[in-house]
Amino acid sequence: MDLRFLAKDSTWATELDRLYAALGAPHNARLLPRHFTEAVLPKLGGKIALFMENGREIGIGFLFPRADDQSKPPGVAPKPTFTLRLHALSAEAQAQHTPADFTRLLHQHLPNAHIVYYDPAASQTYTATHHAFDAVDIGHPGADEVDPIRQTHQQIWGSPPESLYPVDMYSDGFGLGTALTARVEGAVAGFLFGFYRVGGSALPADWAPRFGGQWRIESQAMGVLPVHRGKRLAYLLKWEQARLARQQSVSLINWTADPLQFANAALNFGLLRAVAFDFYPNLYPFRNELNQAPASRFGLTWLVNTPRVTALSPQGAQAAILDLREAPAVQRINQGVQQIADPTADKIAIEIPADWTTMQRANLEQTLAWRRATDTLFAQYIGCQTGQYAVTGVGVDADRRFLIAEKVSDSLWEILS
Repeated sequence: MDLRFLAKDSTWATELDRLYAALGAPHNARLLPRHFTEAVLPKLGGKIALFMENGREIGIGFLFPRADDQSKPPGVAPKPTFTLRLHALSAEAQAQHTPADFTRLLHQHLPNAHIVYYDPAASQTYTATHHAFDAVDIGHPGADEVDPIRQTHQQIWGSPPESLYPVDMYSDGFGLGTALTARVEGAVAGFLFGFYRVGGSALPADWAPRFGGQWRIESQAMGVLPVHRGKRLAYLLKWEQARLARQQSVSLINWTADPLQFANAALNFGLLRAVAFDFYPNLYPFRNELNQAPASRFGLTWLVNTPRVTALSPQGAQAAILDLREAPAVQRINQGVQQIADPTADKIAIEIPADWTTMQRANLEQTLAWRRATDTLFAQYIGCQTGQYAVTGVGVDADRRFLIAEKVSDSLWEILS
């Protein structure tokens, strides 16, 4: 048996199409979504290994970074650790080789790594945990909750089955960085999951050494059923994620968010106190009910060990929303889809749709115009270099909605950290 790693080059997307077809996509519910594997897995520091015998592919291994759970003498650095999520291309091939055969071969190519074999088709265990916040119970999902989480995901986004995530990934063996469900009256009302991530986008100032920028959590998806919105479930899910990250000595959580969803921006910036200085135009290739335009995203950075975040309470926290009618020094750089000024002020306001979800359903032409206009602004002005701007808050002017960004400076990074 031999292996090769799939290269992240110009053939990446085409090869993924071929491999997913070989694994029975779009009807294989154990596969992670094709868009996730293309856009996110490499960002995590993950890999794809093709196992071959006599020139024929017999298995496809998806490698995910995972927490190092190996005991070590004091002062010994942990090994890089991966979950090998193996999909056999035939039952015969899997029967002919033991898990040790696959991990041994991987060790030949990754000699300094620790490999944890994981078979998504095997029977899994799920350990439910519980943390009560008045009428809301948040914790790791149990075996009876993983299917409802998948159904909740589908209900919120209206995604086809192949865009949903496999339920086995919530198992004890797979080793997600975050696996949480929110329960109301004992039923699944929301969820949050994320993966461990090695490295990531460049951090400003001295943030990388101060906050351990080489080891992060990439928070991949969070959703709350419409009937339960307004109960602060999203905030409580993120608060619990931060608490658990700190327990694991993880100081930095990343995630992506649609910059035109004001409610999400109010949560992310106004309440959680995250910051955005990364912008990814047209990050995902998918379309669904909540993504009728190209899926551009902000990359958010959340420093969960800073006083700004540790001061947050599970009860009583309020989002900071700036009333721009009382802030004349904040420069507005666009009015609708028209840019009206080049940014020069220390703090600027970028207008976004008041209701991006409704607009996508009602007027596709207007939707695309907003995406093109704001993509241009974000690509030109958002970043972490001198002269650029980082998004740190949200604002309103009557029924109009805005993102608030501040000019990059050493003093800004010090305030945010």
